[in-house]
Amino acid sequence: MQSVVPNHIPEVYTFRCEHNRVFLSHQGREHTLFFSKGLKYIFALLENPELNFSYNSIELAGGSSQSAYNQFKTLEEVQIQQLKVQENFLPIPKTDMQTIKEVKEELLSLIEELAELEENCDYARADEIRDRKDKLSSYLYEVYHKDNHIRNFNDEAKKTKRRIVRAINRALEEIASVEPELATDLGKSIKFGTMICCHWEKEIEINGNWQ
Repeated sequence: MQSVVPNHIPEVYTFRCEHNRVFLSHQGREHTLFFSKGLKYIFALLENPELNFSYNSIELAGGSSQSAYNQFKTLEEVQIQQLKVQENFLPIPKTDMQTIKEVKEELLSLIEELAELEENCDYARADEIRDRKDKLSSYLYEVYHKDNHIRNFNDEAKKTKRRIVRAINRALEEIASVEPELATDLGKSIKFGTMICCHWEKEIEINGNWQ
């Protein structure tokens, strides 16, 4: 007995969100995915193709494009209003050049004093000076590049980008386990640069409350 195959199986991929599960349907197939942050980011990008998001804004919005741009429904409206989301956190230096100058001067003074103490066999005082010298040297190594540039504190923007990229890649891996072609197309469409953007042209549906 032959199976009857419907003539009009929809080609569109459909995501249906229900609580902590996402049901992915395509050509009569249906798969269940875990509702992750990575999927929320992907949904935000798919609903706003060609719209550049800063990593900070998409994370703070929890992947919700409506929360990020709730009064502007289309890319055209965003462009008309000339909106610009801050692309990066400002770097915060660990020190300043005046402090560097003073530390270097003290180091030179300690080195001269240490040489004199060792020459006079004043080892107790020499140990104290050596300990102070080592601490100042460690401080300079931590805050100062050899090329005369002051180090900044850890870049929060880079850490945020890493979190989002990893979350999206994990979600793409889960999609690839059931619909590899869709995962490949999504991976090629999502661009990770200074901003994050999705160049998606195919038809896709996202139903249910995913925000």
